[in-house]
Amino acid sequence: MPGRFDGLTFVIVDDGCGVALELADLLEQQGAQVRTPLDAGDPCDGLIHLAALRPGGGPVLPGAYAGIRETLLAGPGWLILGTGAGGAFGRGFDGGVGDPTPGAGLRGLARTLAKEFPETLVRAVDVDTKDSPRTIALRLLAELLAPGGPVEVGYEGDVRQTLVLVREELARGPGEAAGPELGPDGVVLLTGGARGITARVALELARTTGCRIGLLGRTPEPGPEEPELSDAPDEAALRRVLVAQGGRAPAEIEARIRGILAAREIRATLAALREHAAEVRYHPVDVRDAQAVRSVVDDAYRRHGRLDGVVHGAGVVDDRLVRDKTPESFDAVYRTKLSGASALAAAARSDLRFFVVFGSVSGVYGNPGQADYSAANDACDTLARVWRTRLRGRVLVADWGPWAGGGMVSPEIAREYARRGVALVDPDAAVAALLREIATGDESQVVLAATLADPAGATEATEATEATGVDGATGATGATGATGAAGAAGAAGSSGGEDDESGHEIGHERGPEIGRVQERDAGATS
Repeated sequence: MPGRFDGLTFVIVDDGCGVALELADLLEQQGAQVRTPLDAGDPCDGLIHLAALRPGGGPVLPGAYAGIRETLLAGPGWLILGTGAGGAFGRGFDGGVGDPTPGAGLRGLARTLAKEFPETLVRAVDVDTKDSPRTIALRLLAELLAPGGPVEVGYEGDVRQTLVLVREELARGPGEAAGPELGPDGVVLLTGGARGITARVALELARTTGCRIGLLGRTPEPGPEEPELSDAPDEAALRRVLVAQGGRAPAEIEARIRGILAAREIRATLAALREHAAEVRYHPVDVRDAQAVRSVVDDAYRRHGRLDGVVHGAGVVDDRLVRDKTPESFDAVYRTKLSGASALAAAARSDLRFFVVFGSVSGVYGNPGQADYSAANDACDTLARVWRTRLRGRVLVADWGPWAGGGMVSPEIAREYARRGVALVDPDAAVAALLREIATGDESQVVLAATLADPAGATEATEATEATGVDGATGATGATGATGAAGAAGAAGSSGGEDDESGHEIGHERGPEIGRVQERDAGATS
């Protein structure tokens, strides 16, 4: 209908293959003023970001965040993030056309932006770049005119579809292994340091298989503790000792206590590992340093002639709403998760038996304050399909819900979850579920959580899930369910030492039956 956008200004970040020009023509026919720059950042009424559709282009994130943020802070009415993974969100990628790499993370970013900017229509739209530029432009125009739909949609042929979470139990046959079948000669590298989820998984692998364990963490391996601290077993006792010593401000004392307790946890983990593992090595490495990561991987092959498994649990959070989150902060959080995973996937040989990345429901649901973390975890979910085109073994992103008993879930956050009715993952049940998933599962992305609900709004998400059921609802109900129950947890949904994450239907605080949830196409939407 001509005149729909009279007097409004749209910015279309150019894709370089004609879609932006076609869409500009359609918008101008309806009264809009349109610019097609190579990047975003200027105020406008609507931003359509198509950089991920550029032929041969690299990843759009984290670089595109700065321009998208600047535009959002000016209060646009529309934000469309386009990707070119075939209209099925990269789920059928086999190494040919429709590589999801350029747009990886944009869905997770959109999920959080939709929550932080409810007055803006935010949508991630996946298209098939084999379609004509005019066809793609018409579909993008349709999304601009379709308020109230799901945050992520894909166009595969003539079908408009979205994603929902589907509960699916992992079948286990008689005598089937409860975890990876490794022996003392097996070699597994784990990132995330010697604390949190990474430590728990390493300990269980060592206990059940006796394999060789290599841990990568940013924190240097601590030396012996100062003798005067040995009689201070907990935080309160340490505070008394440090206050008595004098010479430190309160903030310095609290930081020192955190460092002491972290060092104790690392020493305890390494000591426990050495009781069971054939070998334990600790590597102080920043996983954002691809060369350093490759050196550790190469060292494992050089020493042992093999590498059986990799578990990437490293990550950081710096929770701030987008209005307060600088591009530098976004970059640090995003790259710690994604660059580390990508470096490990590139360094490992194709005969690796399993490659596991700890993700978070924050990437599945989005979470206010975690645009970077949501984007990074969604990027891992997406790129798992790329990694498995080269790695012949089990490739898995385990999207964790919030864990009980430590990690990034503070007592305050735990109480808030309890108020919302969100159960926390039992750590022992979580580790058992993960190892079983590695041994017998085949999906590249699985959500492991105690509650099939968005931790940022448990009641609403649970109702959406119940409405759609567990077998991929279609139509409007399917779209609602996908949006309400397809994501990650936020400060909320991560756990671990330097940061591990979670997602699957795992145990409750008292360990009820463990299940699993997968993200699936919901079929056509209205």
